[in-house]
Parts: sequence; structure tokens; C-alpha cells
Amino acid sequence: MEPIEPQPGSPIDPRNAVGRRGVTDAARRELLRGNNLALTDPRRMGKTVWLDLFCAGAGDGLIAVKIDYEGVQSTDEFLGRTLKELRAFAPLPARARGRLAAFFDGWDVSVGPVSVKPSLTHLGTLEMLNVTIEAIAEAMAADTKLVIAMDEVPMAISNIAAAEDADAAGRLLQVLRSIRRNHPQIGWIVCGSIGFHHVLRRCGVTEGVLNDLVNLPLGPFDEEEAIELAHRLTLGIKRSATMDVVARIADRAGRIPFLIHALAHRLEDSGTGPLSDADVDQAFDDFVHDRDESRAITHLVTRLEIYGDLAASAEQVLDHVATQAPVLEAALAELVPTGSTIIDDLVDDHYLRRLDEGLVWRYEVLRVVWVARQGLS
Repeated sequence: MEPIEPQPGSPIDPRNAVGRRGVTDAARRELLRGNNLALTDPRRMGKTVWLDLFCAGAGDGLIAVKIDYEGVQSTDEFLGRTLKELRAFAPLPARARGRLAAFFDGWDVSVGPVSVKPSLTHLGTLEMLNVTIEAIAEAMAADTKLVIAMDEVPMAISNIAAAEDADAAGRLLQVLRSIRRNHPQIGWIVCGSIGFHHVLRRCGVTEGVLNDLVNLPLGPFDEEEAIELAHRLTLGIKRSATMDVVARIADRAGRIPFLIHALAHRLEDSGTGPLSDADVDQAFDDFVHDRDESRAITHLVTRLEIYGDLAASAEQVLDHVATQAPVLEAALAELVPTGSTIIDDLVDDHYLRRLDEGLVWRYEVLRVVWVARQGLS
């Protein structure tokens, strides 16, 4: 088994990526059937690593390019980011490159800006996005599908709604839906770390703009994959461990890849020699309570900003469920403003889940992190 060095805060080389075989198989199956996919999970769940892994080797009949829309603030930037990544994508068919060179100045140059040809400036940004995808779709060979994996789309749409207006963001969502419908030669994976339900409300559009997307569950690793990663990391830090201790690393990290890496990194710095269960427990406790070390997971708090005026209420609900679970929804009535969708949103955002007994945190390890960072007893 090949060793892996811990990388809790750095991009992971796809060659060192572990697991997600079931997710990859499911994605390939759906895309080859002609379905498009939606993947939304909290940050640090391994979504971007999986996208990189999938795009590096999508398999027979598929080629895949990832486009990261994090930081995009306008429809012009959305188009620009799309063009930049497509231009850099080596497997893009030569015929498609030729057609796009007729649309954009600078397309044939490997670096630098790309701009719309003067003869096409009468077309709007969204029309140029449609023209771009149409040119690529028509150039694809019959036996090959291009998959465009779009990362952090909900956040980009939310930014566009704030910087331009809700109508502009809504129109972009509608155009993307139309493009997916009209060009089956291209497959799509639409990803984000905040739920689309927040964005749809902000843009004043219905779920119809997303109803062609099949949900692709990600979540933590399964047990076998988590143990494999933990084992390879213990080899990477050169600290011997029994398989029981390796399994404890995976378990204490909630089988979340980022947290497994973070634990291994902490164990590497904590000493030498064989690892014990006590070493693992101490490393986990130290990580959770070290606010500098664990700041990478402060999104558990900060991403509540998407709740707007209801953020404080959402935080109170999470505090209550974190310490009192399971909690019947009726017991939260005083915390939830009448007519609000806070509970549904917290479920859709993967904070909570509903059981017959009541509401609980979806991931126990994240509940533990929340309790520590909130200073709850």
C-alpha cells in the first residue's frame, strides 16, 4: 500500500486520491445514460478532490473538464471563467477550437484575455455562452461526451444576484437549464457547498431550473475507503499503527477525508513511535479545540450568513439540537419564526436530518466540532 503524506489544507494530487469508487461508478453510469448531475455537500467533504479525480480519468466514452466559479461576481466573469478553462482543456476537439477561434479574439493564444469578436458584440453575454456551448456540442464525436463539471455554482449565482440583480442571476440559471436540455452531447455536473434552495429564493425562480439534474450523493467515505486513507496516511507519517488504531482514526474523523488528513497531520507532529487509541483521541481533541488549527472548518458557522436575517435563529436551532438531540420540531417553535423554512433549510444544507425520534445532526463529528467551537456544554 502506497504511503500518502497529510495534506489537510492543500489541493490533493488525483494520483493520491483515495476512494469514491461508488460515486465515480454512479456518475459515469448516469452521464452515459444522458442524465446530468447535482452534487451539493458542505465544504471539506471532499467534493473538489472527487471532481479533480473524476476529470483526470472519466473513463471510456467521456472526457471531463472542471470549471471553478468561486469568486465569480458577474455574468461576464461567469462567461470569462468558462472560456478560460475550455481554452486550457487539451482534449477539446480541434474542430471546436476552430469554431471558437472564429468567435473570440485571443482564443488561439494559450494565455491572456479572450474577447468577443467585433462582429459579435451585438450578442449579449448569455447569448455568447449559449453560442460557445453549441459550437462545442456540434464538434463532439458521436462516441465521446464532454462532461463540464461546474464547481461552486450556487455561490457564483448568489454573488451575481448581489452585484447585478436577482433577474440577471435568474436568467443565467434559466439559460444554463436551456443549454443542458438542447445539447445532449455535453454532460454536466453542477456542484456547490451551499444549497441551491437559498439561491432560487433570492433569484425569484422555481426549482424548474434544476429539475433536470439527478442528485449525486457524496458525504463521508464508506468504512473501507476511510480505513484505506487512514492506513496510507499512517504510512506517510512513518508511525506504525495496528488496524484497530487505523480504524479509530477513520472513526474519530467521522470518515470525512479532510478530517482524516488533519488528524494524521496532528499525529505526525505529536511524537514518534507506534500510535495508540489514546494518541488518536488526544489528537482529535487538540484539533477541535485549537481554533487556529481548526479554522478550516469555521464554515460551519460562517456559511450561516446565507440565511440572512434568519442566521441567528438557525444558529440557535443548531445549538439546541447539538446538545439536546433528538429534538421534536414542535419543541423548537419558539426559536423558529412563524412561516420560515429554517428547519427544512438546515436539513437540505446537511446540518440536520429527520428521524422518527426527532431532529439530530447529520454528521456526529461535525456536531462535536460545533459544540466545541460554540462553547456549548
